[in-house]
Amino acid sequence: MTVGLRCLILALAMLTLAAPALCAQEPAIAAKPAVSAPRPLLDRIAEFFRYPIVNVALVAVGLIGLIFEFKLPGTTFPGSVAAICFVLFFWAHSFVGEFTLLAIMLFLLGLVFLGVEVFVVPGLGFVGVAGAVLMFLSLLLVTLEHWPTNPNEWADLGGTFGALAIGIALAVVGAVGLTWSLPSIPFLNKMVLKPPGEEADAGPSTSLSNSGTLALLGAIGVAITPLRPAGKAQFSGQFLDVMTDGDFVSPGGRVQVVEVEGTRVIVKEV
Repeated sequence: MTVGLRCLILALAMLTLAAPALCAQEPAIAAKPAVSAPRPLLDRIAEFFRYPIVNVALVAVGLIGLIFEFKLPGTTFPGSVAAICFVLFFWAHSFVGEFTLLAIMLFLLGLVFLGVEVFVVPGLGFVGVAGAVLMFLSLLLVTLEHWPTNPNEWADLGGTFGALAIGIALAVVGAVGLTWSLPSIPFLNKMVLKPPGEEADAGPSTSLSNSGTLALLGAIGVAITPLRPAGKAQFSGQFLDVMTDGDFVSPGGRVQVVEVEGTRVIVKEV
């Protein structure tokens, strides 16, 4: 629910910021006489955010925030950072691009697809891949002033493609690095939910380190993230990806393994 609301706010912000640029593009003939002084300060700010290195930074930081917002739902801060980065990216390019509205729609559609993949149908599949592709295409499309018509413009498009690819690679590396170092970072470690105490782990004396997944049956642990229905839980010091049998479980709730299907661990609240 929180992620959905944040996506809606992001959509409204993008559409609001893109509207002036879209309206300015419509009357092509009337725009010529009024070219003299249309907010020079905003133009300079937008030009700064269009620099390739700034584009790479915005995409990388925005994707890192998006990854952590999906990984730790409800933590607000990563999603807010992602929203700011992507709004600045689309706003800056809306001054020159003619595909702004289409790009925003594709980005939001991709965001919806990723949300469905993460929260409704967990597991990497067609919906998640389609969402990622749509978001990448939208970031590429919004940078186009017009569709390329000569080799030089196609070369510029290739350069933009490479810059976005670098931003995505940096985002993946940064997300992996932050995942490992997050508990030791003073401010950001508050986003990591900790179990309430050792007593919450009291349950069947099941050793998970030397046994297979079948030994998980009946084990009792603690939900580390919200389970709706997928999330993470801790069992005897080990963190596992689990799914509930349908009920929502809040962080810190005691859960018991009721079924193991290959790599899928099904739990219920106890």
